[in-house]
Amino acid sequence: MVAMKVRSITQAARYIDRAGFCLLFPIKGLRLPSLWAAVKGKTPRDPSASLRASFNLVAEWDDDALRLWEWKDLLPRRRLAYSGKVFRGKNSLIAPRFLPCFYRLAGNYGTAEESRQLYREGKISPEARALCEEILRHGPQATLELRHALGWSSPRQNRRFKRALEELQRRLLIVHWGVKAETRAWESVVYQLTPRAFPRAVRAAQKLTAEEARRRIAENYRRLVPAAAPADAARLFGWSAAAARAAFRLD
Repeated sequence: MVAMKVRSITQAARYIDRAGFCLLFPIKGLRLPSLWAAVKGKTPRDPSASLRASFNLVAEWDDDALRLWEWKDLLPRRRLAYSGKVFRGKNSLIAPRFLPCFYRLAGNYGTAEESRQLYREGKISPEARALCEEILRHGPQATLELRHALGWSSPRQNRRFKRALEELQRRLLIVHWGVKAETRAWESVVYQLTPRAFPRAVRAAQKLTAEEARRRIAENYRRLVPAAAPADAARLFGWSAAAARAAFRLD
């Protein structure tokens, strides 16, 4: 992948589209490019460098990092990229053209009401279902607004709320959808159901087989990280070892 210097949200969207999928910031141990590196003009020739280097966001925080933090919520609101904690529960960005592949592999059904069926099948927690139902009934909501609407005010309930948010993002059921000033501190993330935010990508997911979706992701991943092995893909994307080997066409 050719390096490019990213200075605007439009350039960021172009970078994500060219990459297909990436991390927001580098994560030690995860072989995947990051938008942060592109903003800094430090896109490594081999993203496996992130396996060795430790990235300290607090130490690296500057105007560029603040800009990235804002973009992660604005990109999906403009339908330029999916943003959520997908890969290993870390802030991730997925181009719309690859969203159908990941959505298909998550085992979702592609409707706004899918959380009900997933819950009946034991695939999501009661908290995750309740959170989806709240957004389904009342539309996009900010973090505190959503938690208060569910009546989860105690520290223990707040921990359950955070786990449900991560669970739903890792399944790509919800997506960042802008921000809202709820306190005098940081603005809160607004969440939307993915089928409502990216209906075209969700419909396209229903036309893919799991094998085709995994093959497309694997091909792109090997383009991004030529030295990647099936074990890297299995760890990053949550695939079984056998599925990763088949996607890499080693079986």
